[in-house]
Amino acid sequence: MDNTDQQAGQQLLATAVAESPQPTEKKRMSRGAKWGIGLGIGLVLMILLSCCASVFVIAAADSSAFSFGNSIALIHIDDAISGTAGVTPEYFIEQLDQALADENVKAIVLRVDSPGGTVAASQEIMMAVRRASETKPVVTSVGDMCASGAYMVASQTDEIIASPGSTVGSIGVIMELVNMQGLLDKVGVKFTTITQGEYKDVGSPYRDPTEAESAMFNEQMSIVYDQFIADVALGRGMSESEVRELATGWAWLGSEALDLGLIDSIGNYDDAIDRAAELGGIEGEPNIVTYEHVDPLAGLYSELLGILSYADDIDAESLQRMSLPR
Repeated sequence: MDNTDQQAGQQLLATAVAESPQPTEKKRMSRGAKWGIGLGIGLVLMILLSCCASVFVIAAADSSAFSFGNSIALIHIDDAISGTAGVTPEYFIEQLDQALADENVKAIVLRVDSPGGTVAASQEIMMAVRRASETKPVVTSVGDMCASGAYMVASQTDEIIASPGSTVGSIGVIMELVNMQGLLDKVGVKFTTITQGEYKDVGSPYRDPTEAESAMFNEQMSIVYDQFIADVALGRGMSESEVRELATGWAWLGSEALDLGLIDSIGNYDDAIDRAAELGGIEGEPNIVTYEHVDPLAGLYSELLGILSYADDIDAESLQRMSLPR
């Protein structure tokens, strides 16, 4: 083969190699895409884990299998008392009934950290606690605050134990009527209210109350105030005149409340547990049981999803409930 043929062959070979399909370079996944896939997988796993944990917690709360002899039931009042949110009568009484029905529970501790709440809801819980104390010893352990309706509830327990700096008392009643008329006038909004019944729109947030309405409010507030005083007097074994002298709406320090007879002793949570065990005839270390329904991961995935809210929505119902005495 001469040089011409060799050169022609090499040229054909080079052309064939050049025209043959070349392997394409594999695209690398971006860092953002990797993070997105990782977060998605992590979120799915977290939700599945939360569901499993919730099922376990609810099953544990609905069963007395986790209590045994010489137990103390712990029930929290750690929010405002209301018929719709915070500590509701239904939720509290459900736990109280379970504690009373549990033969292993010898005493009950109310861990209170609440500013109080609406009158009717506080009275519902108070009456339930009063009846419960006739069956099993009930001791109140005060955290930061046990005021107003929360103190109404605590006053029905066998003993109240608070820290020296706890806030205790605030025996009184308050009602707030919101008037948005000035604001609505500024933005050009006008409400027309049509009623049947002279006082059907009493407490309306769109006008001031009349003199007659204010007098009626004061009369009802006076009745509720007297009820509050009578309930505290009955629960604390004091005369109504003694309680009335303290019913100024002022909240006392724990050390002051002790001298005034509003609490029984100074101490912390452990002291309350020990006292409840003593009243319940428990020897040795008591078993603490609770009947609360808690999702242990609720706060975690709420924060991760950015949906945690630190303020309640303001709507017509919330404005209306602000006018309830408490």
